[in-house]
Amino acid sequence: MASKFWFDQEKDWKFYYDEGKSYLKTCKKLLIKRGPFDNEFIYNLSILAGERLVLGTLLSYDYIPASSSLLGMLKEAEEKFTVDNNLFDGAKYIYKFQPFCSLEVEDFKIPDDSEIKKVVDYFLSIENLCEKNLCSSAMVK
Repeated sequence: MASKFWFDQEKDWKFYYDEGKSYLKTCKKLLIKRGPFDNEFIYNLSILAGERLVLGTLLSYDYIPASSSLLGMLKEAEEKFTVDNNLFDGAKYIYKFQPFCSLEVEDFKIPDDSEIKKVVDYFLSIENLCEKNLCSSAMVK
């Protein structure tokens, strides 16, 4: 059954999911060859990648999350599939660099080289979770 909120549910979930995979692929490449891009850029792109992957996965269930944060969407994802606790811990780790949706303005802590690798590795785990849990009925449409 098509969602009443989305024009083309199949196209929408796939768009966000594929965009997240593409962003994460770029992050992996940038860890090897930075070019003009710094850790702050890689961090922000990896956050976008993770959010897009989880959003796309939830949309594949014809489910529109109420939350726009990664941590919030992961909590909502538990209604559809199992989310390992280490992924919640990882989300808290990435938020230590920049608190999201905070009313207090805080300085952004730029991850160093070992930290940015850990951030990207975390999002590779998110990608793995999403790949395993895409709604199978959405994939056959």
